[in-house]
Amino acid sequence: MSVWLSAVVYGLSTSAILFLVSIALSVGYGLMRIVNLEAMLYYSLGAYLTYTLVSSTGSMWLGALSGVLVGAALGFLVETQLLRRVYGKNMLFSMVTTFSVYLIGIGLIQYIWGLNPKPVASPTDTMLRFWGVAIPLYRVMIIGIAGITYIGFQLFLTRTIVGKAIRAGIENRDHVQSLGINIYRIFTLTFVLASGLAGLGGALNAPLIMVGPYMGNDMLLYAFTTVILGGLGSLKGTFVSALILGQVISIGGTIWSPLSFVGPFFVMFTVLIFKPNGLFGVKGIAFGFDQ
Repeated sequence: MSVWLSAVVYGLSTSAILFLVSIALSVGYGLMRIVNLEAMLYYSLGAYLTYTLVSSTGSMWLGALSGVLVGAALGFLVETQLLRRVYGKNMLFSMVTTFSVYLIGIGLIQYIWGLNPKPVASPTDTMLRFWGVAIPLYRVMIIGIAGITYIGFQLFLTRTIVGKAIRAGIENRDHVQSLGINIYRIFTLTFVLASGLAGLGGALNAPLIMVGPYMGNDMLLYAFTTVILGGLGSLKGTFVSALILGQVISIGGTIWSPLSFVGPFFVMFTVLIFKPNGLFGVKGIAFGFDQ
């Protein structure tokens, strides 16, 4: 029982990181019809900034804040100065453009921090005990942060005028523009929020893994799987699929270690056979075809 309870909690913390990082891909496609692969750069920078500030100040939370702010700032620059030039074009343009930004960022990371992986100390070594099982407090905190983020994002989308405009823009951008709403400002705001959350995901994940230049490559596979399983453009779908995949990775790895890598893709393919749009997919134009 202790093994399985630990696996569930560890799976929830994995789900929390997946959710925070995958928001950038899901919302980016749902609203702007772009595949913003450079979100993995914000994820990596959030982790490296956390490493730097923990090493210099000892404050992991200061590193997390810096990851959010830097991710949001870079997201603002990329969206306003680069992505606006590819809106309305074939999705391949956005994929190549954002992946190029990601590769340039990886080169800068290697130049600044080097190639060797960096360890980041956890902000707390406190262990909580549930039914006689020791659970790291830090993992519980990550789960709580992701839960609060999801609730806050949902309230923003459903209870505010800007949030309702974003939801309407996901359904039909032309109708939103016909109401006199500047859709590009909505694009910018959404992109900045999602980029900041990707940076937060990297910062929170830094103490759980070794921070390395190519950490974004591994996360990219799981983030894509998360948004496709949940349905492109669906925040609820991203949250639910992250919960599912986190448990598949953790519990599957406990049963048989290769399942932690193969399991998420098997689940995704199985769901897509029966629900091609994902669990909560938003119908629209995807990859140049009408769904």
